[in-house]
Amino acid sequence: MTSEAFADLSGLESLIQSQEQGIEIDILNERGEPIGLKIGFVGPDSDRMQKAMRDVAAEFARKAAERSSLEPATDDSDDRMIAILAKSTTHWSPNPKIGGQVVSFSEENVRNLYSKFRIIRDQIEVRAVRRSSFTKS
Repeated sequence: MTSEAFADLSGLESLIQSQEQGIEIDILNERGEPIGLKIGFVGPDSDRMQKAMRDVAAEFARKAAERSSLEPATDDSDDRMIAILAKSTTHWSPNPKIGGQVVSFSEENVRNLYSKFRIIRDQIEVRAVRRSSFTKS
């Protein structure tokens, strides 16, 4: 009787599941202190992030096709990353206040927040693209 060796992939299954569920992080200021804003987002292998990457690629390809070939090519990698992160963001709480105005959660508002505040976007990006962010500790 031989016992067959196998590779147990249940750990990877739970990693995918936790990426689908997403995580929520406290946004920190430049001193590493929480500012009172929590933002939730899904992981790089989640259906939502994969769809975001496809949608953003199509959106930017369409924009490139609409531009005349005489216009200089622009580096839109920052805009692409912001668009993907915005589509992968599930919620924030509480609603932030910018310039005295309360900003409700929407994909467009998330995109604007990440464009305006690099310090927030960087915190989301560094966690959203790392699978290890989604492993249960």
